[in-house]
Amino acid sequence: MTQGINREVLPDGSVRITAGDSGFLFVRPTPAVLVVTITGYDKGQFATAPLDEIGAVLRVAARVNLFVDARNAVGATVRVSEDWTGFLSRHRAELEHVHVLVGSKMVELTVAIARHLSRTDRLIQIYSDPAIFEAQLEAACKRRR
Repeated sequence: MTQGINREVLPDGSVRITAGDSGFLFVRPTPAVLVVTITGYDKGQFATAPLDEIGAVLRVAARVNLFVDARNAVGATVRVSEDWTGFLSRHRAELEHVHVLVGSKMVELTVAIARHLSRTDRLIQIYSDPAIFEAQLEAACKRRR
């Protein structure tokens, strides 16, 4: 189901993957911080590409603060949610903290279920206020590793 995926490395080193009206943008403002911005509905059209991008960062970095800006995400299929749940569970030791900004109750519920099922309650923080999310991101970028 990976037909139609476009992967692009941007001039600043960020990576954007798109398929139709949906996409992921991966930005590393510091070696210890990865920001993933999600737009649209992930119905599985990306296969493992988003998790592969995050996994590639985790393989070369010390513990990473992962910031997921999902305020423009519409949702994800059950299978995609299960993939994220498994990924977070397997990689929790490599993640310092996971911050998720949601823009809808549907996405918030999906993330909350993934957090519970992956047994990462203390690892994952869900935000509905962009200002708080941005403040956490700014603080993480200022920390020295």
